[in-house]
Amino acid sequence: MRILQLSDTHLGVRSRPPTGAPPGWSRADDHRLAFDRALALADDVDLVVHTGDLFDRSRPPRKAAEEAIAALGAVARRVPVIVLRGNHDRRGLHRNIPSLPNLRVVDTAERIDIGGFILGAVPHFYSGDGWAAAARIAEGADLLIAHQSFEGSRVPGFRFRVGTPHETVGEQHLPSGVRTIATGHLHPRQVVQLGDATIVHCGSTERTSFTERLQTKGVVRWTFGAAAEWEMIDLPSRAMAVVTDASDLARVAPGTLVRAVDPQLEHEAVARGGWVYEHVERPFVVRPAEAQVALPM
Repeated sequence: MRILQLSDTHLGVRSRPPTGAPPGWSRADDHRLAFDRALALADDVDLVVHTGDLFDRSRPPRKAAEEAIAALGAVARRVPVIVLRGNHDRRGLHRNIPSLPNLRVVDTAERIDIGGFILGAVPHFYSGDGWAAAARIAEGADLLIAHQSFEGSRVPGFRFRVGTPHETVGEQHLPSGVRTIATGHLHPRQVVQLGDATIVHCGSTERTSFTERLQTKGVVRWTFGAAAEWEMIDLPSRAMAVVTDASDLARVAPGTLVRAVDPQLEHEAVARGGWVYEHVERPFVVRPAEAQVALPM
């Protein structure tokens, strides 16, 4: 069984137009392009799973919903597709994604049999205990897909622990017999060992904020044979740069989203082809990590 996992596509994201960007452009265009690039890898797999936060909000723009339906439907004509509800999809995906042949939308926990391959699908819960109760349906499954934070997972400056936040899943919450979990929710991709279970965070398909500007984005391709194997596949992402002084401007490539510390740097960045997305008023202290510039891929 070969599976393509993508996650946290956040289609229909709202953003103000960056200064210097083409007329009518928004970050929603980046997220749609990343979604299309991810789905383009579906030709050599047996199953596609989206592990949550298909949309950026529970009531997505009509255009975003229509584009998602068309793209997922096209893939589902070739290979089965499962889409899991994330926290941003908290009102339920069935509101926005109709029933289509070969496309399964999971708003509540399900145990799914695909040609003898058993998959437990558990959407997002706001408590570890609530998630554990729902996840019992996945006992002994070949793979559990989720949209959750697990103990030991990290985002910049923070490590998840049971109870912090309340939704974090610990070893005591895992269903028995499950050794492999493919999850969404956290945007930095990573692998965490929790008891006997290996948890693979797919990460988001596109950088959603400047805190992610140094993160590589993409998808995960799984192969299930005698053992579960996974490969993280890199995909291009929008370059982002924090511009703190004139020397940073030399590294601003056309199309880079720029966070500038004063208006003069904004003007110079646009003149070099950058798109100013965020202006930070002085006083502003730049930590060493924030001074790094993400170069185009």
